[in-house]
Amino acid sequence: MSQNAPILVTVENSIATITLNRPERHNALGLEGLSLFSSILGDLEANSEVRVILITGKGDKTFCSGAALDDLGAGAMTGDTFAEVTDKLAGMAVPSICAFNGSAYGGGVEIGLACDFRIGIDGMRLFVPPARIGLCYPVNGIERFVSRLGVDTAKRLLLASEEFEGKELKALGYLTHLVNRDQLLATANELAQRMANYAPIALKTMKQICDQVAAGAIDKNTAQAAADACNASEDLKEGFLAVKEKRTPHFRGR
Repeated sequence: MSQNAPILVTVENSIATITLNRPERHNALGLEGLSLFSSILGDLEANSEVRVILITGKGDKTFCSGAALDDLGAGAMTGDTFAEVTDKLAGMAVPSICAFNGSAYGGGVEIGLACDFRIGIDGMRLFVPPARIGLCYPVNGIERFVSRLGVDTAKRLLLASEEFEGKELKALGYLTHLVNRDQLLATANELAQRMANYAPIALKTMKQICDQVAAGAIDKNTAQAAADACNASEDLKEGFLAVKEKRTPHFRGR
């Protein structure tokens, strides 16, 4: 992949790192970037070596300013184009981490919500501007804001278009972690590597069940069957054996 591409991806030690690569445009995503993002997620979903996804951005000002307004205004894409990518990200089987290298606006806020963990930095800002320009945010995006943050916070972001900073975002439950800028990548990589070393079947199963519960759409019989399959896996046998032998387990995802 060209280093000039709007999005870069690397895979190392079972961790896929996706980097938004348009800092001169505040890492806004146009049709090209969204198409590439979707393709990358598809490739990662099919890669059994990937156990964790880490998303960040280039530059020190903005993680992502959302959909590129020139493409939106020209009709080259719609908010639904962006929502298709965030839906795909939220539906990834493996855990995902968003490491905010800077502020987030609009769809950039939702990219974070589509991840399982959100690590922010002191001084970052966040707001969602569609109401300011007369645009209705995509329906599935509104659903994600409400289910993840609650209806009151979702309305503060979407209707009032309030602006929040790091400590407020942590208090509201948007950020799962808040660190100094110089601790961001170390914190994100440590969390990613920790989960990459865990049993992937257990992670995928519990992530799926957590998301179903949060959405109020859990089928307990299906969830129990998935949990039973996890608890009958070779990985669990390896985990118990590793404890007995006082060594690090080597999970193979089966």
